[in-house]
Amino acid sequence: MKLARGNSFLVVGLGLSGQAAARLLKRLGCSVWVTEQGRTLAIRQAAKKLKRAGIHVEWGGHSLKRLNQIDVVVVSPGVNLASPFLKRIKARRIPIIGEMELAARLCSGTIVAISGSNGKSTVTSWVTQMLKNSNRHAMAVGNIGRPLSASVSSIRRDTRVVLEVSSFQLETIQTFHPKVACLLNISKNHLDRHGSFAAYLAAKRQLLLAQRQGDVAVLNADDPVLRRLRTSVKGKRLEFSILRRVRGAYLKGDALMLHLSGRPIRIARTGDLRLTGSHNVANALAAMVVARVSGASVAGIRGALKSFKGLSHRLERVGRANGVTFINDSKSTTVEATLVALEACRNQAVLIAGGRDKGANFSKLKKLAKRKLRAAVVFGEHGHRVKAALDSAIPVTRAKTVHQAVLCARSLATAGDQVLFSPMCTSFDMFTDFEERGEVFKAAVRRTGKSQRP
Repeated sequence: MKLARGNSFLVVGLGLSGQAAARLLKRLGCSVWVTEQGRTLAIRQAAKKLKRAGIHVEWGGHSLKRLNQIDVVVVSPGVNLASPFLKRIKARRIPIIGEMELAARLCSGTIVAISGSNGKSTVTSWVTQMLKNSNRHAMAVGNIGRPLSASVSSIRRDTRVVLEVSSFQLETIQTFHPKVACLLNISKNHLDRHGSFAAYLAAKRQLLLAQRQGDVAVLNADDPVLRRLRTSVKGKRLEFSILRRVRGAYLKGDALMLHLSGRPIRIARTGDLRLTGSHNVANALAAMVVARVSGASVAGIRGALKSFKGLSHRLERVGRANGVTFINDSKSTTVEATLVALEACRNQAVLIAGGRDKGANFSKLKKLAKRKLRAAVVFGEHGHRVKAALDSAIPVTRAKTVHQAVLCARSLATAGDQVLFSPMCTSFDMFTDFEERGEVFKAAVRRTGKSQRP
């Protein structure tokens, strides 16, 4: 299926990706319709803007009346491919592609794709900074917040397009081709969408299958699931490890070593990193390999390792009051991410968690909770599931709002403790996304009293 100027497109979903895809297609001279199931104020406002741009929009439900006029359907990553509406489209044999697939076909730069269950945004941003430090034209796009469709017009042939890729986006790829692909880790995630871990893993594996001979795949040598995917690599395989020496990048004592050819090079020491935790050492090693094979210099990599401050909503220290430090880890939507966050806590913590469950096993937290947690406060649609999993290990309190949860956690903490906001769930029961959820947490911390910057 080729994209043609005169084609008629139906974009399903009016989130950021859907809006970007619709605008891109309109600029290309195509006829564009957008359909959206939701009815929120944000959706209505987005619909008005698209209509002013000459794009047809319906919201509050999906109509079938225009399907006979549609050549191609573009689906946003947030739309489940198993939805009744898309099943009807498939029955009519109308081609379906994803927003990322659409943009990739029009992308003239070199795609460097980063995926995994945790750490994608951090590594995507870190690699981009390493490339920019090396005087390379690079941009961070995709699941990190700016859709690829919104960036196509500013991408040049020499651009390194550092693309954060989700399993949802990988479900709909066809010709998508990353020159460099990195899988950071794999743990159970999005089971509410994929239905099983096998289906989730199959979606992630598509990133490797999309490559060709001559491409580079970077895998976590410490991840048992990813070790099983080595046979899926079509080009050159490089790895990173904090446990053993590998071809790629590894940790030797406290030294971050890069070994692609010739003798290993010491790039930095763990003490040079501004980010804490063993998971961020692994992220740094992954970024080193990906950036180097994408054209970054050793000096550019070394400088970025030492200067990178991390991203908002990822173990972000946001306040301190009466000796208690408040940490915003709103990006955490998995048990594994919260386990990593707890390991990074140097002192006892009070955990705030909850939201909409994705099929997680919260009981995996019990063993570490007994050692690291003083108490927990739960909130949101499935906070009761977190409470049921932890009740026998630590005291657990329920709260109705994030602000109430912050007040409760502060009363439970003692001087020297940390209040860790690491939800383990999606934000969609109460918020637009994890960023809004994190901002609400930060506002609640400011409102609890005399909160000083740490």
